[in-house]
Amino acid sequence: MNHHISTDQLIERALGARRDDSIPRAGLFFQESSFRSRALHPRLIGAGAVLLIAALATDVAYARTLLFQWNNFSIWLLTGGLLLAALAGFALVLDFALHRVKAIDWLRFSGFVAAALLSLLNALVHSRDGYTAIVPEGLELSALVSAILVILGWRNWSVGVPHSSRPTMLKETHS
Repeated sequence: MNHHISTDQLIERALGARRDDSIPRAGLFFQESSFRSRALHPRLIGAGAVLLIAALATDVAYARTLLFQWNNFSIWLLTGGLLLAALAGFALVLDFALHRVKAIDWLRFSGFVAAALLSLLNALVHSRDGYTAIVPEGLELSALVSAILVILGWRNWSVGVPHSSRPTMLKETHS
């Protein structure tokens, strides 16, 4: 015997005793959301963006203190962010192939690609030796990438147009 009763069944039982067919009823139904049905790429984009934005903080720390270890932190953060960006690209292809997203928002996609390419350039700038590894070009590139990512990530990290998981109103029913 099933001891787990869904919320809809509980509501039906409660309303069953007081049912008045002259009153129209509307119900909410949610699409089932499981881990397999949710897109994977937004989580990878978000994690990579955090690393790329953190590179700005380490660049500022280097510019203020001139401790070379901050440069090492910056390049590690940039490398990690770029690796996650590459994984997010593969995850987007997988999400699209598995129909987790129905279309790609090309404007947002272009913004994230621009941020990744600027981060790649920033990693090359950070590979220089000494003070010029960060100041001024590396710091400016980190600030530009951070601004792009904050603007794009303000709403969400997805570049796909998801299948709707919002509640839908049913027609009025008279049972």
